[in-house]
Amino acid sequence: MLAILIILPLFAMFIAFIGNMSGIGGGALLVLFFLYYMGLSSVSAGGLSLITIATSSIIGSYSNIKHGFVNGYLFKILLITGLMGVLLGSLLSFVVPTAIFKGVFGFIPLSIGTFSLISVIRQRNIKNYPKPGKNLGKDVSFIGLLAGIISGFTGMGIGGITGTYMTAVRKMNPKIIFSTIILAMIITSVFGGLLHLGTISFSENTLFYIPFLIIGAAIGAFIGARVSGVIKSKNLRLFQSLVIIFTGILAISIYLLI
Repeated sequence: MLAILIILPLFAMFIAFIGNMSGIGGGALLVLFFLYYMGLSSVSAGGLSLITIATSSIIGSYSNIKHGFVNGYLFKILLITGLMGVLLGSLLSFVVPTAIFKGVFGFIPLSIGTFSLISVIRQRNIKNYPKPGKNLGKDVSFIGLLAGIISGFTGMGIGGITGTYMTAVRKMNPKIIFSTIILAMIITSVFGGLLHLGTISFSENTLFYIPFLIIGAAIGAFIGARVSGVIKSKNLRLFQSLVIIFTGILAISIYLLI
């Protein structure tokens, strides 16, 4: 028990730092930790992951808003469609057995990360990314809905899909996109976490873990947000791609080895 209480906040801090740097929340790594290290079910792992992401997003968003990196119009779109998707994805997670979940989980971040990395390489000569305006089409709403479904199902944040699409396909400014997504993830992650945690019975030990996750996530998010604010947009995109790919490969490798 003591070892877990030491590891939990440190791991949450590490994930929150990465999540705020890359705009993805870091939920995939959290889910792997809960599934394989702590032996939780996919529903429990997803719920704890989303609660941790929400904490990380709150802290990170304070710095992002302060520096003017959040786009209000995009935020509204991602919030509405993301919440709808999270509801659908959470309902799906209740009927998919943990064994099947483990088998397919890794392919999701691997696919997203590979696509993102390819786009980063192809767009390496772009110097100035445009800011998102009010001409965002229905495609952005669809991506928000899809990201919400994946988030509710896997316990990851909506950042992986929405961030990759907005920066790789729509070629929008990564700092603004990632900051806006992180703000939207506060509400979508809380909503998804409550849907997951409200439908299962937790042991007293598991409930006791939540404060330690929150403390670690808050510290990591604060550091990550400060660092991301001074890094070039192109480097943020590359970092995001590599983190997502690594997570997918790690998830598949663990599943095949265990």
